Amino acid sequence: MAKTYLDELVEYPAKVIQKIASDKNCVGLLVNKAFATITEDDSDKVLDDFVFDFQYVDKTTQETAAYIWAELEIPDILTRQIKNTKLYVTVACHKQFMKLDHKVFPGVMGNRRDNLVRYIDKLLNFSDIFGIGPLALCSVQTIASPNEFTVKELEYTVPDFNMRELDK
Repeated sequence: MAKTYLDELVEYPAKVIQKIASDKNCVGLLVNKAFATITEDDSDKVLDDFVFDFQYVDKTTQETAAYIWAELEIPDILTRQIKNTKLYVTVACHKQFMKLDHKVFPGVMGNRRDNLVRYIDKLLNFSDIFGIGPLALCSVQTIASPNEFTVKELEYTVPDFNMRELDK
């Protein structure tokens, strides 16, 4: 497939989603299983049901669950060579799914949403999985949410190339 100047809109969220689905802490919190018991099937379930590259929760969702969305924006084109990209990773957790079962997660303090936020940041902050510099956390905010959910959003920034030689 031919390259474009905006391939990162697709590539970067896909890399983030793969990284999250490969992490036993994130997968365990999403499927409600002890970290040590996570299998490849659990990671596949996360990819199929809980982690997306767009913000969406069906209003008719019957399952109390947590969801993660990874999206990319390009708010600044600094020069012909450099642009700023912003990665938004949003964690939405159903209010009835917030409390952690301490038999499943012994020693883990806090709620499910905030633990997902901290494990995601551990995976991403200062990583060099894309761009021309490390990801840098800019903010963590509680944002408006769909009914019955509570939502936190992590915002990362990374400088990236703008116009580059494309395949012809």
